[in-house]
Order: sequence, then C-alpha cells, then structure tokens
Amino acid sequence: MRTTLKVAVLSAVVLALAFGASASTITLYSGNGTSSSHSNGALEYLGTSPLNAGYATSLVAPTSPTTGSTSGTTYDTSADGVWVPAIAGTSWVTNTSVSGPNCSGSQCDADAFYYYETSFSATGGSMPYSGSISVMSDDTAEVLLNGVVIVPFGGIGNDSHCSVGEPNCNAIDTISLSGILLNAGPNTLEIVNAQTGGSGAGVDFSVNLTQSPEPSSLLLLGTGLLGLAFGLFRMNKASGSVLNS
Repeated sequence: MRTTLKVAVLSAVVLALAFGASASTITLYSGNGTSSSHSNGALEYLGTSPLNAGYATSLVAPTSPTTGSTSGTTYDTSADGVWVPAIAGTSWVTNTSVSGPNCSGSQCDADAFYYYETSFSATGGSMPYSGSISVMSDDTAEVLLNGVVIVPFGGIGNDSHCSVGEPNCNAIDTISLSGILLNAGPNTLEIVNAQTGGSGAGVDFSVNLTQSPEPSSLLLLGTGLLGLAFGLFRMNKASGSVLNS
C-alpha cells in the first residue's frame, strides 16, 4: 500500500510539474537588422502606403504596404540622435540609414504609413498569454498581433513632430495584455508607423508575454489532486484498520 501511495503521489507531482512546464515566455524588442537574422524579434521593414484622406482626424492604415521594401532592413537611429532614450534593452529603428530625429530636407521621411514586422514562435494552444507591450513612435503607430490591433494609433499632433496621443515619441506607452491566444508555431507582430510633417520616422518597442493557465484549468487540476489525495487517505486508513483488527 505504501508503494502504491508513493507512486500515486509521484504521479500527481509529475502531473503538476508538467502542467507548469507547458507554459512559455515570449520576449521581443526592437533592434536594427532584419527579423530573419535576429532571434530577439528585430523588425523587418516592409514598405509604405499613402496616408488616408482625413488622416488628421482619423488614421486608417491599409492592411499591407502598397510600395514594398527591397531590403527589409531597419537601421539604428543612435548615430542620428534619438527622440528620447530608447526602452531598456532596445533601440530606436527607422527605415533608412540617414533618417531619424535630426534629418533634414530629402533625408526626412515623406508623409506616409511605414510598415515593420517580426515573426516569432510560440507554444500556443488554449492556454492564454499575459504581460505587456511598450511602444514609442514618431509620429504615432498601431501594433497588430496576428492581424488584430492590440495598440491603436494616437492622434496626430500639431507640432509636426509627435502624436498628441500615445504611442508617441515623448514617452513610453506601456499597455497591459491579458487573455492573448497565440498560434502554436509562427506568429506575427506588425507595427504601422504614421509619419506626418516631413520629419524622421522611427519606432521602438518591447514585448513580454508569459503563458498562464486559465483559472478553470487550475481549479480542475487542484480538484483532481485533492480528490486523489482524499482517496489515497481513505484507502490507507482502511488498510490500517484491517491490519489492526
């Protein structure tokens, strides 16, 4: 009986550890290069689309760029100055090596939507992820996860530089995320930067997500383990009563 009890308890422990081990953590952050050459999720530049009519009051970006990039490369803006310090562990990136906050004349980015993307793998499944995303952008940006907007555009500002609403290039915009379901395998994170005022475009971001069991799953596991423990206790007690009689 003691052997059976030990085996059952060990099985329960293994089950609980396996349940916890199934969780995964996703960490992504901007850096220069291309997403295909950076395991950290560095952005790949995809191209541009014209700003929509009436963009000053409502930014609506097409789902994909109308003019594609020939290189896919992004560039660190550190050599050209930065708007404000980058998010810890990241770097501001832009679409050309001469752009950035200190651009002038033809070096500056034309008014348009600028598209950046990275792909990453996840455990996925029915267990959701939670965490946060931090974003900065000039002028502003929206962020899409597998085609779904998780961070909307801020409002275009009147200073020809930064958005009046977050995300913008004056401060880090951090948004909590919960109940995020990811694909088992490839996933896509896209940042669409809206540039106005003939200045230098740029984006900066960091994502941290951890897979968390749903409360119902934890309750089911806990109930099962309690039931197993109670059943083993009764079996052990009954066995002891027979031996003592």
